[in-house]
Amino acid sequence: MGCCGNNRAAPGPPGAATATRPGSATAGQAQQRVVAAVVHFQYMGNTALSARGMFSRRVYRFAAPLAVLEVDARDAPSMAAVPLLRRVKAPG
Repeated sequence: MGCCGNNRAAPGPPGAATATRPGSATAGQAQQRVVAAVVHFQYMGNTALSARGMFSRRVYRFAAPLAVLEVDARDAPSMAAVPLLRRVKAPG
């Protein structure tokens, strides 16, 4: 029996994009942008500070005193445990 005519993407390296059929659940999900919630932290020390988020594993670099950075909300508990970092409202 022959193929149904739908061409499929050849397997590629891990992380490579794969083809999806328009209208399928995965096609719709692929078109949506994931927007992560963010919170803001301010550095209260006298020099620079780097801190790694426990969830995202991202390194946040506070380059100067009073620097305010957007932090992935999932990393907020680990950032709150860092001395000299405090959660603040979004600058605005």
